[in-house]
Amino acid sequence: MYKKILVAFDGSEPSKHALDHGVSVAVRWNSELEILSVVPRVMMPVFPDEGFGAAPISAAQDMSDYQDKMKEIYATSLKEAENDVRETFPNLKVSTKLLEGKPSSTIVDEAETTNVDLIVIGSRGLGGITGWILGSTSRRIVESCTKPVLVVKSTS
Repeated sequence: MYKKILVAFDGSEPSKHALDHGVSVAVRWNSELEILSVVPRVMMPVFPDEGFGAAPISAAQDMSDYQDKMKEIYATSLKEAENDVRETFPNLKVSTKLLEGKPSSTIVDEAETTNVDLIVIGSRGLGGITGWILGSTSRRIVESCTKPVLVVKSTS
């Protein structure tokens, strides 16, 4: 039923639960599993009082250093997740990808580009007014994607 499954993974507890579910489905259907981590781009704030929204060059370098550190953290977490899956399920076909961008749209684009049959994503379990006001990556994916989406809810 599912030939290729994409699991969105950021190292959080909800994404670890999603990975567990994604692995279970992949094992059940003998599917390929892609674990995708999307590093959000760091945005530099604009301060209108400084004239034309200019920021010091040093601030731009600090933002670049911060972005590099974020990529390093995400890459380490992704590699650990891949190693755990491979160790537990050595016959499962697993691939990983680390991308940068807005997580919801990047996940949807990757799912469409690689023609996955299922997206598995964790959710922190925020609902009601709080979830609506804050927005949620999982909600945006469900609303904008043409692929089936399994949202694994977690209250942790």
